Order: sequence, then structure tokens, then C-alpha cells
Amino acid sequence: MPPPRKGVVERFINGFCRCFGVNVLGAAHVETCNNVRETFGKFKQTTHKLQRLKCAFTLAEVLITLGVIGIVAALTLPTLVANYRNKVLLNQAKNSYSKLANALTMVRVHNGYDNFEDFLHKDLTNDQMLEIIVKELKTIKVCKQGKSGCTNVIRKAHKKTYNNGETSGNDYKWGASAILADGSFIVVDNFTNQRQSGCHWVNSYPKRDEAGNIVKDENGNEIIIDRPDNRCGHIIVDVNGDKGPNQGGADTFDLGIYPGNVLPNYETFLYNDQLNYENYEIGEKYE
Repeated sequence: MPPPRKGVVERFINGFCRCFGVNVLGAAHVETCNNVRETFGKFKQTTHKLQRLKCAFTLAEVLITLGVIGIVAALTLPTLVANYRNKVLLNQAKNSYSKLANALTMVRVHNGYDNFEDFLHKDLTNDQMLEIIVKELKTIKVCKQGKSGCTNVIRKAHKKTYNNGETSGNDYKWGASAILADGSFIVVDNFTNQRQSGCHWVNSYPKRDEAGNIVKDENGNEIIIDRPDNRCGHIIVDVNGDKGPNQGGADTFDLGIYPGNVLPNYETFLYNDQLNYENYEIGEKYE
């Protein structure tokens, strides 16, 4: 586009100058000045309108935005909260395992046991087992077997386990147990049933179907399953006491005491940093 002729430019400059009180000769320049003033006035009004349009939101737009934010939060927040809780429980599980494994090592050192078979012999009661172990731990309360007071909740299994058609839990209320200084709860059990010597024994229990009903043979006798086991005993630990979720694989773990070491039973958190449990409620019916 070619530049405007010099006369047009000069008329615009003269008109513009006159608008601001500069001495410009000729009535034509007064008209130009008025035109410039009117043009600039319209431009200013349009600019203000555009600024208001750019900076403001209607009520509908605000509500829609808040609604979208609420939906996104509703979809993501539960997952974030669950992941954070699992991370906390995972760290507590590792700390509890380390603390209890170290305590059992000290039991061997301080008592001169070559292995845990020497410690958990078949005549050792659960109360005696607990008494020896808690000497290596800081405790708040110790509850002998048959005396409640260390826990008041039923703890769920890792996954749905049915008993006569509905899910059931594990009640450790009457076991030989203790509350540790860090708030965790432990209950101990020396596997003396059916043991002949050492830590090698047979775990016998009735066979059950998927709904948890006992399976019987054609003569009406219970079918018994015999499973070899080489654990000397175990410690159940709930890393945060009676606080939720009170479930195996989440905050409650089974630490098996074998002849030479202590390992979490049914758990993988030491190897893959993952908790292993299924969300469900006690009392759910088999479908």
C-alpha cells in the first residue's frame, strides 16, 4: 500500500495539533481537529469495552469452571489420598518389620540361642514367648493370653475369606499381646500344636468350598487338609494399633519366625514396595 500524500499527512498533523491548543491557521483545521477528537473518543470507548470483555467472566462461566474443577477433584482426590495413605502404611510396615526382626535377633544373642528352634521349643507358652521378646522392645502395655486390653477391633484378612457364607475377621483380643511405644500392636503365637520336634509340623484344617462351608465326603466326614509347615511361630503386627484400616496386607502383617530368620508371610512389600489387600467389609455375603 503506497504511503499517504504529504498534504494528507500535514492536514492530520495540523488538526491533531490544534486539538491540543497549538496555533494552527484555517477553519478547515478546526473541523479536522473535531473529527480527530470524535474518532479518538470512539476509539477510547471501544477500548474500554474490550478491556471489560477481556477481564470479566459471566456467572455462568464461573459456575461451569467451578463445576469442572469439582469433577476433576472428585475423580482424582480419592486416589491421591489412598496413595498417600498406602505410602505411610508401607513405611510403617518396613519400620515394624525391621524393629521386630532386630528384637528377635537380640533374643538369640542375649540368650545364647543358635536358632529360633532353640527359642521357640514346644513347651514354651505364648506368655513366656511374649515376655522374652518385649524385653528387647519399648512397650506401653503387655496383655497375657486370655486377658483383654491391648486391642478391641476385628482385623480383616487380605482378601475376602468366607466362613459359612459370609466374610469373617481375625480376633486377637485374647492373645498374648502388647502395645509398643510407637503405637503398634503385636500378638505372638508359638506353634506348638502337632509339633513333634523342632519347627517342622503339619497344619491340619477342614476343607472349605468357595462360600466357606466345610466340605464333607460321601460318608459325611469332614475332609481334612494337611499342610507341612516349618515355622516355629509367628508375630502378628498392626503397625498403627487399632486405627484403620485394620486389614492384613494394609496395616496388619504376619511375620513368620523360621528356624534361621524372620520373614513376612504372604507379603511382598520388602521386595516391590507394594501393599497387597482387597477392599471389602466384614460380614459381606457370598454371592
